[in-house]
Amino acid sequence: MTETMARRQREMPTRIERPIPILAFDPDLAEDLRDEQLALARRQIVAEIFTCPAGPWTVGPDDFSGMANLGLLVIEGLLAREVTVGDYTCAELLGPGDVIQPWLRIGQEQSVATEIDWDVVEPVTVAVLDRAFCERAARWPEVLAAVSRRLMQRTHWLAFHLAVCGLRRVDDRLLSVLWHFADRWGTVTLAGVRLDLRLTHQVLAAVTGAPRPSVTTALKRLGDAGHVRPLPRSRWLLLGRPPSALQAVRKHSSRVA
Repeated sequence: MTETMARRQREMPTRIERPIPILAFDPDLAEDLRDEQLALARRQIVAEIFTCPAGPWTVGPDDFSGMANLGLLVIEGLLAREVTVGDYTCAELLGPGDVIQPWLRIGQEQSVATEIDWDVVEPVTVAVLDRAFCERAARWPEVLAAVSRRLMQRTHWLAFHLAVCGLRRVDDRLLSVLWHFADRWGTVTLAGVRLDLRLTHQVLAAVTGAPRPSVTTALKRLGDAGHVRPLPRSRWLLLGRPPSALQAVRKHSSRVA
């Protein structure tokens, strides 16, 4: 097998043939359903599942052609959507609950050249929200509305991300994004809020729009100040309370969105 073929094999998703009940994996999609609706909805709203290993993820125009009408729902794992303009790259981190359409590209007619790359930070499992899924879920419009809200939430989070990148100090950027991730994917423990995600210094640098050496230095300062504690395998424990700057960033981003 050639190196190109091997790389393409890593980038292609692996299909799990048996559809799974989506509401069992993402119960928040059914938060607006009445109790008497839940049992039937859980059985009937199913979707096909794909998995993708860690590494670069190149989604071609035909990989999900005619399948993902609404997009892909991330069930587990972590992805980075990296946007490069000139020599500057910034990343959006996506995880469980997010709805993505990685095959979309910015048109060639754009005045400013922009490159978009996807990287699987941790192995990802996605559900394909295709025509069959939409037909099954149509009986419960509340579920489709919940999917649409996920798409709208990304615009708010992107506005938040933009506001964070505008903070002057790298320490403030890091603490803000770490607490933002904690709100979404963290686990509260007696010691603090645990982020069981592979957030390397390089990933955090891309997310905050800061040089990696600056991120390493800022993380050490935050650790010495008792705000964060590094855990094995690039995991993090957040200590104390969210920074006051985070509320100001959220307020500003809500006005932008």
